[in-house]
Amino acid sequence: MAEVEVPRMRRDVMDSLAVLADREYQERAWVRKEGFKLGQHDDFDYHVHVLYDDTEVLRDPKAAIGSVLLPGDEADRLEALGEVLDRLLEEHGDVDDIAYLRDPRWPEVVRLAGLALAAMVRE
Repeated sequence: MAEVEVPRMRRDVMDSLAVLADREYQERAWVRKEGFKLGQHDDFDYHVHVLYDDTEVLRDPKAAIGSVLLPGDEADRLEALGEVLDRLLEEHGDVDDIAYLRDPRWPEVVRLAGLALAAMVRE
């Protein structure tokens, strides 16, 4: 299997995509705040930071090839996800996670995150 320069960041991207692709987890963790020890939590904002700020795979997916992404369709699938998330973030800004989850375009985010994750899961 091909290697990337920063495998830890690749794992972080895959973890965040797995969360964005799991609507049941989002309801449980982001809305009901279930399944965490005292003082721990998870939210949409964390995964935005991973994908846009920490790894920049949604800012410029093609630039992340080699460092975080492998050649192939990973960058294209992340680009598609980024297009939808960019619009949602621009429209909603810094609001509660529930506002994002209730947006009629959220199922498309879930679908595209699943496709991006599937592209990254390779043997």
